[in-house]
Amino acid sequence: MIRARYILFLIVIFLMNENLSAQKNQINPETFIKEVQKQYTNLNNFVIEFTQEIFSYAIEGKQELKGKLYYSKPNNYRVEINEHLIVCDGEVVHNYSKKARRVVITNFEKNFFSPQNLLVEVPKYSKVELTGMESLNNKNLYKFSLLPSPSNPEFKSMKLWIDETRTIWKIQTEDWAGNHYAFIIHKFSPEQDLKSDLFKFKIPSGVKVVDLR
Repeated sequence: MIRARYILFLIVIFLMNENLSAQKNQINPETFIKEVQKQYTNLNNFVIEFTQEIFSYAIEGKQELKGKLYYSKPNNYRVEINEHLIVCDGEVVHNYSKKARRVVITNFEKNFFSPQNLLVEVPKYSKVELTGMESLNNKNLYKFSLLPSPSNPEFKSMKLWIDETRTIWKIQTEDWAGNHYAFIIHKFSPEQDLKSDLFKFKIPSGVKVVDLR
């Protein structure tokens, strides 16, 4: 009986490997990622509910935060994470800590973690490889590994988990200091009726203002 189970296990593993090999032969990673980029580029806006995980040598253990992202072309976004609120109208960014009662104001600059950069720009300049399939939140997802081009080394490595509709459900990055960041998307809602007020920040009375513009 034990031997029969062992043989059955080997057959299952063999079939899984054969299936993965067939999928790799059918999918061109570069073409697939370009289709993902095109899909997100064509969207006017979207709303994402996510969990952010941070593994850092400076922080013991794993830090986990739940949040919501509102994005509208070209560079308007609003991020709500616990006691933090980040609002960008495409020109100015307000980073507000409710707990510290402080808001930091900066001019908008494209940065690595901005939605446009993560979803569209970074994959465009990276070497892409399909490394397998994984199940996440009851979805079977293609797993891609991205390496930065020598001319644009913003990160050490990146992994993307994407479904057949070219929708991204997880992003994991590692920086050159060895810190790991993961964004797990639980709900993706494209083309919503987003009001412009979402991307405007009114400074509450009594908070400390740090203007770095």
